[in-house]
Amino acid sequence: MRFIKFNFLATIALVFFVSAINAKIASADSEDSNLVRDIFGDVVDKTIVAGILIGENDSTGEPSECDWSQSLPRDSGRDQTFGDEVEKSVGSILFRLYDRNCPNQNTTYHWIADVSSETIARNAASIAYDLIPAPFGEFAPPARQGLINIGTWFWVSPTIWQPKSVTAWVPTPAGPVTATTTATPYKLIFDPGDGAFGSGSASCFGPGLQWHAIIGDSAPSPCMYRYRHSSAINRSGLFAANLSIVWKITWRSNTGAFGTLPDVTTSCLNSAKVARAPKPTTSALSE
Repeated sequence: MRFIKFNFLATIALVFFVSAINAKIASADSEDSNLVRDIFGDVVDKTIVAGILIGENDSTGEPSECDWSQSLPRDSGRDQTFGDEVEKSVGSILFRLYDRNCPNQNTTYHWIADVSSETIARNAASIAYDLIPAPFGEFAPPARQGLINIGTWFWVSPTIWQPKSVTAWVPTPAGPVTATTTATPYKLIFDPGDGAFGSGSASCFGPGLQWHAIIGDSAPSPCMYRYRHSSAINRSGLFAANLSIVWKITWRSNTGAFGTLPDVTTSCLNSAKVARAPKPTTSALSE
């Protein structure tokens, strides 16, 4: 079980009384409404939430002989403080009251919120974002040894260039509703930091090619930038270069629904020192 961001609503036990709800709502007005705490009866954006489960789910854990049914107004007042209330809205979310009946057990009552697969996916995404590594780049020539008019190769380790997936799910009367969100690296972007003196950012698809000495200095790479000016033009003597990875975010639910979420970009600052290439020297032949 994991604490996650983004507003999310799940099964809520009826034992949380309206008076307690109102008290908690009043105390939560000043809190960050995007923070979901994994504590029964807590309040998020004026809504009581229950646990949100992260990870693969093979079963609901619900005994097969248990039945769920939507509560009728005449049911809701039994030993409760809700009177005839079987539906209510908290903010923009509609909750319905359900009975859970299992053999040899007392009937229990649960508030179930209408939750879309995309909402679940967004919660899984908030965890997937934490798994995305920083794009620690490599450069040839090295970042502090750049040379004018010599192509600077940039790349990241293939171990970074791997999809990251997280599954979130909630129990419902019809069984678990799951959504798996996957962040897939898509594009590498290098901002050389030379501003108006340069030709703009360079980008490529994939992690880039690793440079080896046998390749030489003149070979091209799809992930390459050529500096035209020395970094000495800056007072610091450096260009504030930046390497970024763009991640595509997709999700798929066990209900058959699927979709995309906004791209995520991770970045890492790489200060670049660029100098003029030394002129080749020749020695006069001795007579």
